[in-house]
Amino acid sequence: MIPHPLGTRLVASVLGASFNITPNSSLPGSSQVTSFLGGIEQWAVYACLLGLIIGGAGLWWGVQNGSINRTSVSQHKVLAAFAGAGIIGAGVFLITWAFNFGTSVS
Repeated sequence: MIPHPLGTRLVASVLGASFNITPNSSLPGSSQVTSFLGGIEQWAVYACLLGLIIGGAGLWWGVQNGSINRTSVSQHKVLAAFAGAGIIGAGVFLITWAFNFGTSVS
């Protein structure tokens, strides 16, 4: 069990009520923040695509020249680009899952 901060326990015991905080999308500036985060997400996907292209080119160059080091580094770049894109794509699900998990803790 995770203990509540002293102030939360004190107020809850005095009022005899529990707190229920839910996300609110009607706050001023919410649409701008959502638009901004969507733009950052799009640029991050572009960066993953660029990393995939650079990693693939380096991989081809390393194989053509017989450079084991270049090939290994380029393989890591390609895998990092795929992992980054996967995390970006699953980001909303992961954050929602973590928030729901956190609200279920009592």
